[in-house]
Amino acid sequence: MARDTRYDTRDVVPLGVPSAFSWSASRHSTFDACRRRYYYAYYAAREDPEIKRLKALSALPMWAGSIVHETIEGFLRTNNALPSGEGRRHLAERAVNKDMVAQWHESQDGSNGFRLFEHEYEIPVEHEDKRIAVTIVRRALRNFFGSHTLHEALAAGRARWLSLEDLVSFMLDDVKVLLRMDLAYRRTDGKVVIADWKTGRGEARFGHIQVAGYALYAAEMGWVERPEDIETRLVYLTLRRTVGSRVDEKSLVRARDFIRRSSDAMRTLLVDPDNDVAREEDFPRVDRPQVCRRCNFRRLCFPRSNGEPAAQ
Repeated sequence: MARDTRYDTRDVVPLGVPSAFSWSASRHSTFDACRRRYYYAYYAAREDPEIKRLKALSALPMWAGSIVHETIEGFLRTNNALPSGEGRRHLAERAVNKDMVAQWHESQDGSNGFRLFEHEYEIPVEHEDKRIAVTIVRRALRNFFGSHTLHEALAAGRARWLSLEDLVSFMLDDVKVLLRMDLAYRRTDGKVVIADWKTGRGEARFGHIQVAGYALYAAEMGWVERPEDIETRLVYLTLRRTVGSRVDEKSLVRARDFIRRSSDAMRTLLVDPDNDVAREEDFPRVDRPQVCRRCNFRRLCFPRSNGEPAAQ
């Protein structure tokens, strides 16, 4: 749940393998946007390699966010202190001039690995679009190294870190809730901070849901004796802004109720809820061309027009 992507591809089971129903903030976001998109991403992708490939497409802004997250994770896994100014610049330039360039060429060449949405659908990418993506990466990494959250986590010491990009889960009633935390650590005063790095140029639509799930997991794991000792943070790296939220028992109750309502709505559309079986016709597509044009699966819904929905 920590990536700026339309869907989290990491909770899709291998092709042909049955799966029990699970819930995540990314699944909720996809379900809210378009039921048919949700079906393709979390059901059809299990059985069809082509649909699974389309799910993995990354549009330019999401790609920039992934580069930032991968660079941050690599840094945190291998460093216990802030690098020098030159070291920070080196990491940012390596992300841009090595990682981004390599992935761009891989996508441009039509690789079965990394693939950009724009290349898949032959959408011209202007120089300004590429410049914006590069700017996002450089600015986000610069603000990451200057962030209070990073400084506080490093000061606490690695021994106090509780999670770093770990895929975890907990059960809420009979629903498995999936989470991936960017970083969780215990401050020197004993309180727990759970941070999520954001690279979008606006505030995350379902960010509050995401961090509420983190707080529930922390409470379930017994990381704290009382919910008030948990602080969740959405760290907007391109905006240089952090939105912190205090947790209490009422907020945990609201989070549980939200997940129950969301998962119930998802399972209502299943033909066999006990075995998590879905049919395409039970998941209607939206009638909003502005949404469909940016959907990874648009050629599945509009096959006769090379994936281009009609204008309203």
